[in-house]
Amino acid sequence: MTKHALTRPKGAGRRVAFAAGVATLLALGQPAFAQQADSTTAAAEQNRKEADEIVQGMARFVGGQQDISLGYDSELEVVTPQMEKLQFNSSGKAKISRPDKFRLNRTGGYADVEMIYDGKNVTVFDKNTNTYASEPMTGPIEGVIDRLRSDFMLDLPAADLLIADSYSALMPDVVEAKHIGRAVIGDVTCEHVAFRNHDTDWQLWVETGAQPIPCKMVITSKAVTGAPQYSIRFTSWHTGSAFPPGTFTFEPPAGAKKVDFSALADIDEIPAGTAMPSDAVAPKAGASK
Repeated sequence: MTKHALTRPKGAGRRVAFAAGVATLLALGQPAFAQQADSTTAAAEQNRKEADEIVQGMARFVGGQQDISLGYDSELEVVTPQMEKLQFNSSGKAKISRPDKFRLNRTGGYADVEMIYDGKNVTVFDKNTNTYASEPMTGPIEGVIDRLRSDFMLDLPAADLLIADSYSALMPDVVEAKHIGRAVIGDVTCEHVAFRNHDTDWQLWVETGAQPIPCKMVITSKAVTGAPQYSIRFTSWHTGSAFPPGTFTFEPPAGAKKVDFSALADIDEIPAGTAMPSDAVAPKAGASK
């Protein structure tokens, strides 16, 4: 018998029924998938908000302190042309009196340096050579830091954490934020947050409780081969105590020689004669890149 042109092929009914069943299951499952996606998005947004609020709280507290003294330990990584990663370590102390004074020293294996700003002049003293350079500067600490960076290629360790508005310095280029959770730095319980910029990843550990001070920061240069890191850990943090007179006055030691800033070439954390290209060294202050 000749089959009619509209006769259904064998098995077609089963395929149609199966397809219809799958379509029904997908239709029934869509609200659940959408609900799950919405829940995941909401959780991620809440987590990002928590990370942002932790940095805001730290910035408000630190920026609201007029007098700060602290110690720190830093680690700077470089990647050599032979793809060897090296780490250089330094320690130091800092005293900050807002709006226009600071005194900071950094001691490492290759340099012993002090930087003083008294509201009128910035002086950098190289103890190893007993030489110093001085430049007239006035105004708030933030403007002086910017000028030291732009004009003299000098930076204070983790300067963006210590200025009056660290939130505005750290956050503009952030594309991803996470509140990782709790951690312990030394004996201090901290909130651990992580952020991503286009060229850097950075992590911050902030003390919990009434004094949300930064305990540690790690900056990773992910755009550089080998992803070198700069890390700094703060110790002995004190606020609220006025500094005695003369704290921010530089008195040249006996025999000290005044030189140009260009003569202070060997005051970095990297030993003289082995400095890497700038793009092979982890950033030492700002994370917003």
